[in-house]
Amino acid sequence: MKNGERSMENEIKEERNGDPSTLHSSPSIQQWPRVGIVLVNYNSYNDTSRCLESLEAMTYPNAEIIVVDNGSRDHSGTRLQEEFPGTTFLFSKENTGFTGGNNIGTDYALDAGCDHVLLLNNDTMVTPGFLEPLVERMESDPKIAAVSGKIYYAPEQRNGEADIIWYAGCYRKWHMGYHHYGVEEKDTGKYEDAREIPYASGCLMLMRGSVIRQLGTLCDDFFIYWEEADWCHRARDAGYTCVYEPKSIIYHNFKSAALGHETPFHMYMQYRNAFIYAKKHYHGFEGLQYWLFYPLYIANRIRLDLRAKNTRAAKATLWGVRDYFRGFKGRKGLKERGFLQA
Repeated sequence: MKNGERSMENEIKEERNGDPSTLHSSPSIQQWPRVGIVLVNYNSYNDTSRCLESLEAMTYPNAEIIVVDNGSRDHSGTRLQEEFPGTTFLFSKENTGFTGGNNIGTDYALDAGCDHVLLLNNDTMVTPGFLEPLVERMESDPKIAAVSGKIYYAPEQRNGEADIIWYAGCYRKWHMGYHHYGVEEKDTGKYEDAREIPYASGCLMLMRGSVIRQLGTLCDDFFIYWEEADWCHRARDAGYTCVYEPKSIIYHNFKSAALGHETPFHMYMQYRNAFIYAKKHYHGFEGLQYWLFYPLYIANRIRLDLRAKNTRAAKATLWGVRDYFRGFKGRKGLKERGFLQA
């Protein structure tokens, strides 16, 4: 993606019927691809209801909202079902994680005839026109597997400021992990160009339905964290691309604590799964880089947690590394570590 590229209105064509007219000039419902919007709820009535309320103002004309209640114990799923009768609700008997919950919703959406599936965190608030740019970008090139947009922190997290960036695409760092462009920056227009990225954020990730059918859904080895990077890596290995589209804007009520104050669960899953991801995708010279540099990065994170007297998070990081070498994946080890209810 480069500055000065042709406008999307001249690029986007109707792939399914061969009509060269653009989506903007063909606004009927039938000419917009059908999108299944999947949210996972787990004991999170307030977050999920707020997200669903924001989706009620959505301008995209051809979407189905699907909430997967992931074994909630606080009856939030049934309460939400009563309050949002126009939304599809699916109920899992157990907590299957971010991966499993989204896979339940994804399978339903594809079986229901959706062309694409949007994974959307339940702790987000969307802007009314957030979905059209994602779909337009997806439809502009059949080699695009996933598209993500610009994600701001929720204003209440940044003293009322509504333009502090959480995600504006991503890149791979020296330690072979990934980092967001623009994170913690005030938006000054620096990230207004669409670009190819290593992975689309699972917080807001439009996935091409045909590619999901080809590659499968999210990998259950991860439970939560790194699953979207894994899926996008598989897509790139199959010859597809992932794209950041800045015209799509949402807000994220991000709850993970600041550096040095992370929760033990976050640290455990983040670093256990980082090794799972690396084993799957880093080979040869990349594998050598990873095993040289990523342990140094983890050691520094442990140092920061210990300096902040967050010994539980530091300990959880070591658990995550140890449990990777024990072969733990998915739900395995989470009950043992106290992260999952029996």
